[in-house]
Amino acid sequence: MSWCDRPSGDWNGVAGAGPKGSPGARSPGFRVAPTPATQPSSWIGWHHGCHWLRQCFAALLGVIAVTSLAAAAEPQRLTTDGVRKLSPVFADGGDSILFSMHREPTRVALFRFQISDGATDLVDASLTEHQFDADISADGRYLCFVLTANSPQSVLVIRDRVEQQEARYAPREARGTVRSPKLDLRHNRVVFTVSDPGGQQIASVDLHGQNFKLLTQTTGINGWPAVSPDGEQIAFTSSRDGTLQVYVMSAAAENIHPLTDGPQRNMRPAWSPDGTQLAYSSSIDGDLEICVMQADGSNVRRITQHVGRDDFPVWQPDGRRVLFVSERDGDCDLYLSDVDPLP
Repeated sequence: MSWCDRPSGDWNGVAGAGPKGSPGARSPGFRVAPTPATQPSSWIGWHHGCHWLRQCFAALLGVIAVTSLAAAAEPQRLTTDGVRKLSPVFADGGDSILFSMHREPTRVALFRFQISDGATDLVDASLTEHQFDADISADGRYLCFVLTANSPQSVLVIRDRVEQQEARYAPREARGTVRSPKLDLRHNRVVFTVSDPGGQQIASVDLHGQNFKLLTQTTGINGWPAVSPDGEQIAFTSSRDGTLQVYVMSAAAENIHPLTDGPQRNMRPAWSPDGTQLAYSSSIDGDLEICVMQADGSNVRRITQHVGRDDFPVWQPDGRRVLFVSERDGDCDLYLSDVDPLP
């Protein structure tokens, strides 16, 4: 019996990884203001010296403040293997992370990364198909993920690890796909992206893979759903109005409205544990960065600024940091970044 069949148990280590240090910050420059030429030369010298000292002192404080801010904002690197990773999610109360990773050049599998010691293990060594987009309940009972197939191209797998039962949902069309499943235990269902007749939409099935229901029915792309902690709202990404933007709707698929706008792509929303904020990926500089906003779309803050791609945000269970996948210097690894509290 493997880990995926029970809420807790042993993991056999496969590979290790650990945190790595980070560089400092650049100090700001400053300019001394000119002294009025109408003052006596002695007064000018004294005044200029005092003014220069005040400027130096202010600049020194600025250096300290900026350096501290940069040090706090520099993300913590969790893995160092550099292998491509996708869709991380916390498990075991925040002690471990599940994610998809290239096991071989042509094989993607689900792995569990133990934060304390960096041990990395396969979630289910018996599977030979590609595995993507895992989600797991807080108590560890339910695990869902996407499994590749021939016809349709991918299916949704839902496992009850207490009862040791498995259910599956398969799209109707031969080329149909399922992606990005999220557990919604308040309504005993799984919400996911389906590409089938009718386009790419948000849909749901119950925990037995039955009672399929479309939650969106619009043109364009609808995907990457995220269920709020209280189960009352679903954030998702849609291109219904042009550019990919973050939208939100009620659990009953009503009151749909956008939370972001602009020319840049904003996608893959993730709720904070208290339901007051959303993290998401944004092409704010051309490449993807991680941003955070209030649940109503206000007070947008950027938490990464890097030339590489920062993507797939997910909140740490304590709500103080956001985990994401980052491509830096040719490597693809997991990073944690602090999220400063609102003033």
